Amino acid sequence: MRPPRISDSQLGLLATRLAAVGVGRRDFLKVAAGLATMGAAGFNARPAAAAPKLAPGEKLARDQHVRIGGGGWWQNDPSSHDYNKDLYCTGVPALWAGLMKFNVDFQPVPYVASKVTSNADGSVWTFAIRKDSRWSDGSPCTARDFEWSWKRQMDPASKNPYSSYFYDIKGAEPFNKSKVPDASQVGVQARDDWTLEVTLEGPRGYFPVLSAYLAALPAHRPSVEKHGDKWTEAANIVCNGPFVLETWEHNKVMILRRNKHFIGAKDVTLDKVTIPIIPVQSGALPYENNELDISPLQTGDLKRLRSDPRTGKQVFRYPFPGTWYLIPQVTKPPFDNAKVRRAVGHAIDRESVVKVADGFAIPAYAM
Repeated sequence: MRPPRISDSQLGLLATRLAAVGVGRRDFLKVAAGLATMGAAGFNARPAAAAPKLAPGEKLARDQHVRIGGGGWWQNDPSSHDYNKDLYCTGVPALWAGLMKFNVDFQPVPYVASKVTSNADGSVWTFAIRKDSRWSDGSPCTARDFEWSWKRQMDPASKNPYSSYFYDIKGAEPFNKSKVPDASQVGVQARDDWTLEVTLEGPRGYFPVLSAYLAALPAHRPSVEKHGDKWTEAANIVCNGPFVLETWEHNKVMILRRNKHFIGAKDVTLDKVTIPIIPVQSGALPYENNELDISPLQTGDLKRLRSDPRTGKQVFRYPFPGTWYLIPQVTKPPFDNAKVRRAVGHAIDRESVVKVADGFAIPAYAM
């Protein structure tokens, strides 16, 4: 299916929706570029992930256990793992699988969905759910679960601060603002267990992008209704992603196990993931003390670890879609003057900033 044309006005709406959940302009542009490259392939093109390749003579470790954290990852205990209720709960996204996900080119591709179609102008989207989709307790994860989860976020009783993310859905905004009495008028409907139909306020060719973000993840209704705010505790949680939460010792450690019911379980080689809660001030010491296998580095540790004969070979770089920037208070002088803001922008020596950051970034001259 060729995606519906996405007009400039629709891109403006997409930027508004993503900004509502804290996605910056640079990341928005990457998503927009991904949409532009979809071409005739459409949203149903699901490129197979490249199988991990071992070097000649290498074998997978017998103990498929990895310890990750430190350096700012999970420096504080998550408030929960409920992305429906709090998009910034700092939980573990690997517990969940949404209808769509982003590939390496920032294109939305099917995940729990097996097929995605729309009407001619992109105002109605239909997601066919994979019939092997299961929750971690073995029960089916269906279109009805996604309908309930999305409407749960829009429910004014939820007090979800990011509910405007779904305002493209027909009736979502008036329901969220208590202008209509119930969720039956919201344009999300499970036609059957395996078909989710979403009716929007108008043409929204970008809607699969929204369905790929954390805000669109499902929640397990029986667990929510039984355990309330405690439903994501290790003893209560039922999830649908690559891993399950086996242990959660608050402010100490989280332990994940491979989810045998996950739709892609055969491609998950890790059996166990340990995530200790480590303050960012600990720097690289937990890694150096062999308490971690993978850890992000702070700039203060990079030079020292690179120069060490042992750890120097273990430092790897990877691109991260983030931006460092200044936000002036534009309602007060002198920054209420666009010319002043522009002058300050020109005056910043980006190359020197990057040099001080020890190569952690590249200069940016436009958003």
